[in-house]
Amino acid sequence: MSVSSLHWRENRVREEIYKQDLKQIDTSAHETGLPKSNGATFAPREQKAEIRPAENKKKNRRLRWIILSLAILAAGGATWFWIYSSQFESTDDAYITGHEHPVSFRVSGTISEVLVDDNQLLKKGDPIARLDPRDFEVALVQARAQHLQAKAQLQQASVQIPLVEAQLAQARAQADSAKANSDYLERTFQRNSELFYQGRGVISKQDLDTAKSQAATSLASYQASLAAVNVARENLKVAQAQQQAAAAQVDAALASVQNAELQLSYTTVYASTDGWVAQKTFEVGQHVQAGQAGLSIAEPGGWILGELQREPARPDPARPTRPDPGRRYS
Repeated sequence: MSVSSLHWRENRVREEIYKQDLKQIDTSAHETGLPKSNGATFAPREQKAEIRPAENKKKNRRLRWIILSLAILAAGGATWFWIYSSQFESTDDAYITGHEHPVSFRVSGTISEVLVDDNQLLKKGDPIARLDPRDFEVALVQARAQHLQAKAQLQQASVQIPLVEAQLAQARAQADSAKANSDYLERTFQRNSELFYQGRGVISKQDLDTAKSQAATSLASYQASLAAVNVARENLKVAQAQQQAAAAQVDAALASVQNAELQLSYTTVYASTDGWVAQKTFEVGQHVQAGQAGLSIAEPGGWILGELQREPARPDPARPTRPDPGRRYS
């Protein structure tokens, strides 16, 4: 508000006050029988003229301070609003967003129970929905049965190892015995040969042939026992391989059991974080696929995204309109 405007308002107030004083004087003169105020002087008017200017001066001064205070407050409020509003950007195209976590089952199945609703506050680890677990429970029972069967086969294969080892030891003992007998009969045949050809009839031709036949038979038995040892050795290798295969089957069956237990645990989905339920589509009886999102969990807190309204940048006369390859810009 300008100074001239303040002076004009002050003069207007003075005129109004003066008019009211004149009206009061005329009213009092009419009541007392005195002439009205038409330019003549009389005692009551002179008395009022001495008192009213001082009162008017006080009123005018008070009014001036009130008007000045209001003007200062208005100017200060406008300045504060301009400074405050200049700290923020305005837009008519904005929305609130935040971190959202889609929720889905890791296995396919039919929903049997939904435990939450839209806009419900969840804590991390709270159950959200469950699938029908019967198919997964049957699969777990089958996996456990196969695991037990594999363990039985491993036990049977392990029992065969000592038996085959005993057979190998027996074959080796028989081979040693056959070798000793073969060596003895071979020496007997050699001795009889010397007696027959050098002793000139010490032994008969029949005794020589008998010794020769016994030596040959004993050698054949020894060779057969060696073959039996080799067979027993191979049987031991086969038994050991079967034991290893059975042990592998046990490990595979155990892994199947653990996988079945894991699949069964996937029939219940839990909240991965604290937040609010949003965009829920899970319903009881609905068949869902693995990875099919059925709701989202919105974390508490968010932020506003939008296109800010900015004034177009003024061209900088210090920057060229076209880029200069030999110049660096800050």
